[in-house]
Amino acid sequence: MASREDLLPLITEPREDLASEYKDWLDLTLKEHKATLAKAAIALANHGGGYIVIGFAEQGQILESQPRPEEIPEITQDSVNAAVHLYAEPNFQCAMHVESHPDTHVPHPIVIIPSATVPVMSRRECQGVIAQNRCYIRKPGPNSEDPRTSEEWRTLLNRCVRANQDELLEAIRSIVTGRVETPNSIPTALDDLRDYCTSARGRWEELVSDEPDNSPARFPHGYYEMAFSLVGATPVNDLIELQDRLSVARRTKLSGWPPFLDIQVPGWNPYPHEDFVEAWLGGPAHNGRRAENSYLCDFWRVSLDGKLYTICGYFEDEQGNEPGRVVYTTTPVLSIGEGLLFASRLAETFEEVNQIAIHCRFTGLEGRCLRTPPWSRLLPSFLMVSSSSTDEVTLTGQITQQQVQDNLAEFLHPLLQRLYEKFNFSRLSFDLVAKELQKMRNNRV
Repeated sequence: MASREDLLPLITEPREDLASEYKDWLDLTLKEHKATLAKAAIALANHGGGYIVIGFAEQGQILESQPRPEEIPEITQDSVNAAVHLYAEPNFQCAMHVESHPDTHVPHPIVIIPSATVPVMSRRECQGVIAQNRCYIRKPGPNSEDPRTSEEWRTLLNRCVRANQDELLEAIRSIVTGRVETPNSIPTALDDLRDYCTSARGRWEELVSDEPDNSPARFPHGYYEMAFSLVGATPVNDLIELQDRLSVARRTKLSGWPPFLDIQVPGWNPYPHEDFVEAWLGGPAHNGRRAENSYLCDFWRVSLDGKLYTICGYFEDEQGNEPGRVVYTTTPVLSIGEGLLFASRLAETFEEVNQIAIHCRFTGLEGRCLRTPPWSRLLPSFLMVSSSSTDEVTLTGQITQQQVQDNLAEFLHPLLQRLYEKFNFSRLSFDLVAKELQKMRNNRV
């Protein structure tokens, strides 16, 4: 961790070298300025780490402190990492400190770039600033350019092998032991998502208000709800564009009844409502048909800024079981797993997604028992005596898109254990989580 004694000379004695880059004030709401910052960050990461100091202008051979123009928004660590995430592959997290110049008293952001353990490339282009699929490095000048010679490539690869050996060993230990590193929490992300859940649930309650108490659309034996937030996403312009992006995410199908389903039946298909795209499968279709089972009565809605919500009935209540008495061991794993994978695919259509926040709530659990589904090849390790005396469980967390792809089982296992333990201290097997997720991914249609 850099101390103030390390950082202050960057302000008092500004001098560009291979490990430090000075930029005039950047407006990180502009694409070109995001690309400028990201290009320097990629080159410094490949160099072995360094600093980007913002708010200095070249006056001949001298770098001079400049006040931040009023029209340029304040630079935050979140806005810095959002810009890096937009262009860097693999993504990496930067720290940021602010130090004031002793003479001008101008606060200058200092971005601390970590050393890369694998070569970092640019994932997209910004014309005139950064090219796609380039592995920028620091060169004398200093400049940020892509390697052109075998020696430059050899230096980069050797540096990556040597860099951060402790972190590499820790990552290997995490894989072996099944742990997954928790991403830095985004302030207010879970609070915002919780508020969104409350609002979306209120909309569902409005839709079912005229339904009889025992209507399948009301989920009389309980329900589970899932919500996801694409944290940092740039909102789309309109509902047409949002529906188009949802269609892209739906191209991959992992089950016969995925979340955020688009059924092409008038009355059940998605429709615009206020500033949301939503669908309610529990209402009457235009031909008068109604869903007869609770698990077919989903309601979902998605917002322009990338928040998703769905509420569903339990599949188990319609499978020959006494309603309200059973939860299959695989249901939470597959439901949340498929929901997260859908959210991750939708996130790929947005810019600047830092991570995905999750809020899930299971209700109607009291008196239910965990049971291995009859079609499962797994041994029935959960018996009917494993009943729950808790009626409702809420699960929350945050995960990066990369972790969804690479470490989904490692993330879901500890998250779901907080649910399974309510069933008479039942232990959730990591092997069950990993195998069910792999089977779901292999069954894509």
